[in-house]
Amino acid sequence: MKKCLVVPGPFLPYNDTITQLCYKHLRLLDMEYDVCALSNEAKDPDFERFLSNDPYYNKFHIHNVDKYNNVFFSIKNVNLFKGLRHMKKYIEKAVSMYDGHDYLYTNTFPCYTIRAGVELKKTHPSIKWIASFSDPINHSPYKYDIVRFQSLPLPEKIAFNLYCKYYVVDEDERDAFEQADLLVFICEEQRDFMIEQYQKYFHRIPEEEIRKKCVIVPLNYIPEWNQFIPNLEYKPNDTYTLAHFGRIYGLRFIEEFLYAFKEFTTKYPDLKIQVEQYGEFKKTDLKLIKELNLSSYFKIHEKVPYAECIERMKESDAVLLFDTILDEDKIQPYLPSKIMEYSLLKKNVLAVTTKRSPSYRIMKNTDAIACEYDRKAILKGLEELIIEKKPSVIEYATTNEEAIKQLQQRIMQMD
Repeated sequence: MKKCLVVPGPFLPYNDTITQLCYKHLRLLDMEYDVCALSNEAKDPDFERFLSNDPYYNKFHIHNVDKYNNVFFSIKNVNLFKGLRHMKKYIEKAVSMYDGHDYLYTNTFPCYTIRAGVELKKTHPSIKWIASFSDPINHSPYKYDIVRFQSLPLPEKIAFNLYCKYYVVDEDERDAFEQADLLVFICEEQRDFMIEQYQKYFHRIPEEEIRKKCVIVPLNYIPEWNQFIPNLEYKPNDTYTLAHFGRIYGLRFIEEFLYAFKEFTTKYPDLKIQVEQYGEFKKTDLKLIKELNLSSYFKIHEKVPYAECIERMKESDAVLLFDTILDEDKIQPYLPSKIMEYSLLKKNVLAVTTKRSPSYRIMKNTDAIACEYDRKAILKGLEELIIEKKPSVIEYATTNEEAIKQLQQRIMQMD
């Protein structure tokens, strides 16, 4: 059996979207894994139970070499020198773990996993490097969100600039594009956006050479874990509940939705409706809600644990998807992970998105309600969903086995 060195930053049993993405890429491949991991204190008993019952989890030999919070830097964790010191230590430890491994797998974010990949490729050129990306790095739109940056107080502006300088570095993505043997993306839009940025700012190898190294592994689920059992029973509650799960920040704009929702409640004053938001929420949006006299319609909650999140998705009448909003002529490279969960739970969805977004493409393929970022379009979507009761269920449910077939084939071709 082939041996693979995995350098992901945080790893299982810590449960978040990126650690699950990494595990799902690797669990069915015919390999043994040594994982250079950063531990995270957050525990998820349900997730740990899934892992303990998964026979493929035994192939992963996890070495927690440091704590993730020691390496991470933010305005709340202001010791930059400590973070950089521990980052260097993590990269050195990953390089020292090499023991004749056939493959190297890095998963970004965090970006410094790529730096470990560069060092390993330099010292062991025969190792085959699989570089996976959850989000763009090189000229990521979130790094150039001027409106949000200008709204930050001075200490947070300084922290943000330092974070971009040391933690989200354009050249890291460039190095992976040029040195990795295989590049793994979530969707076509992410791949195309990142190639476009590489050609615009670096252009050191031809586009066709990069594309030959690319493989798409869609978001997917593990059927044996059986988390996603739809709740299709009739709800006696007479209040219609719209729920959104995830952060509202940066380029995830919802002002047009709020204005459309105001028009909707004015047009249908007798309708009982509630919007439930779980996770970070912009102060400016909260202020606008109050200005529009919509406070009675909105409940803002803190982020909830994953298992509870799934239950609250089930309990809602419909769910919301707020996409990153970029100019119409730009590729939107972000695909929210919850689009898969909404599909598996067979929830009616209303999305606020753009035409060059993967969410828009996926939803329009199944005639689900995807509204452009325009209050008239959103008002029409609300009426279709709630008044006309138009079905709006997304079909985006790929099993783990189906999703990684192309990745398996590409790896076999490299041997």
